[in-house]
Amino acid sequence: DLVEQLPPDPDADQEVTWPARMGWMGRCHLRNWLECVKSRQQPNAYGELAQRAGTLCCLTTIARLANRPLKWDPKNERFVGDDEANALLDPPRRKSYELPPIA
Repeated sequence: DLVEQLPPDPDADQEVTWPARMGWMGRCHLRNWLECVKSRQQPNAYGELAQRAGTLCCLTTIARLANRPLKWDPKNERFVGDDEANALLDPPRRKSYELPPIA
């Protein structure tokens, strides 16, 4: 059903100069985001959606590294009863990539 709901490719009749791996849906998102930076409107893929999608990618990687079943608490954004898996949520950062302390 999702494929049927996709918007038409706005670049179908043009040569695309963007990296080919981005694909037309990626170009649509990028174009929309750039337009919203200028207009201050809400983009199609709002921040909360992007955060959830990014979280899913991170959880997939952690599950592969742990190589065992994990239970995720989405409200608290922590693994239930698994300190080892929770440590992978915020691994040590390389020198000069550290985050500033929270006051």
